[in-house]
Order: sequence, then C-alpha cells, then structure tokens
Amino acid sequence: MRIITALLIVTFLNASHAQSDEELIREQIQLFSQYMINGEMEKIVDCYTEDGKIMPARTAILEGKDLAEYWNPSQPRGSRTTYHKILPEEIKIWGNEAYDYGYYEGTSVNGDVESNWKGKYVVVWRKEEGTWKIYLDIWNRVEE
Repeated sequence: MRIITALLIVTFLNASHAQSDEELIREQIQLFSQYMINGEMEKIVDCYTEDGKIMPARTAILEGKDLAEYWNPSQPRGSRTTYHKILPEEIKIWGNEAYDYGYYEGTSVNGDVESNWKGKYVVVWRKEEGTWKIYLDIWNRVEE
C-alpha cells in the first residue's frame, strides 16, 4: 500500500510541475524573439515545421527552401533587430494543433538610424515530437 501511495504522490508532483501546452507555446514565442535579436536565423527556421509556410506582406507564400532563404542572415537587408517582442492576444489549442494571434513590436538599427515598428500576426502551430512548431505564419505592420 505504501508503494502505491508513494507512486501516486510522485505522479501528482510530476504532473503539477509539467508545463501546459499554452506555456510551451509562450516559451517558443519568447525563443523566437530572442533568436531575432541574436541574429540566429537558423534557429528561427527551426521554429517552423518541415512543411511550414510564411506569408510576409507584399510577397507570395514562402515555404521549404524559400523559408530558409527569407530568414538567411547573409541576405543584404541592411539592418539588424535589437528589440523584438510578440504579444499574444489569444492562444487556442486543439490536440496537437493550435493558433495564436496578437501584436508584435520591435526596433531595428541600420547604420546610425534606429526604427521602431509594430504589427499584427496570426500563427498556426503544430506539436511535433513534443515541441510546438509554427506551421503557418502571417504578419504585417500597422501604423504607429
């Protein structure tokens, strides 16, 4: 009887310390912003599913190798991100899929010029092997 009680206590304690799926998604959101600030574009690409798609403003839908090329740090964009924050308004989860939408904000530096920007986004997530990854990602800027 003591063994069963001990196992139940251990199981309860482990379950109470497990992160919820929403917490795991929020953690991925924070990592994405950190990767942007650090210029770790390979890690940004790893945030997406193998068949992930991005939909930046004024472009076609990008996927596969186009996704990697879009986030490639060697592409001449002329600026670097010094601040990036994603602010989810809502996160809904159904099994191994989820969505979230909200706003983002950031700061870029190009030479001596600093630019602040913000926008709105929608992300569709998929849980793959215990990790939440971005399947669809669409965003566009809003006026400040």
